[in-house]
Amino acid sequence: MIKVVEIKGRRFVNTTPHQINLRDEDGVDHVVPPSGVLINARAVEEPAGERDGVQFVRTRFVADEESVRVLDEIEALYPGAFVVGSIIAAQAFPGRVLAMIPVPGFERVPPAEKRMRADKFTVF
Repeated sequence: MIKVVEIKGRRFVNTTPHQINLRDEDGVDHVVPPSGVLINARAVEEPAGERDGVQFVRTRFVADEESVRVLDEIEALYPGAFVVGSIIAAQAFPGRVLAMIPVPGFERVPPAEKRMRADKFTVF
């Protein structure tokens, strides 16, 4: 069973292995536990040049087959839900997985103290 949390009429699916602390527009904090499924990706390096014997690469993130299957299942079971994942997962699944943005003042705090916005996400 995939865990889904509703906040102010919006459904969130946390596809990370960690609890997420989302703060809504009214300043109320909500705990979004891991959903029980993970969205992963792998890094692929592409040559981007060389100078003085130093190589440059561009790294892109590509989805793995299991994550594609899991994301398809989430979207089928919970249409319109916000699928929240890592910044890497968001890059591997542009527009389908959202990366979190910290609440101002919580950018550089330990993970357990982080508060992330429930009303704004990064997409690729």
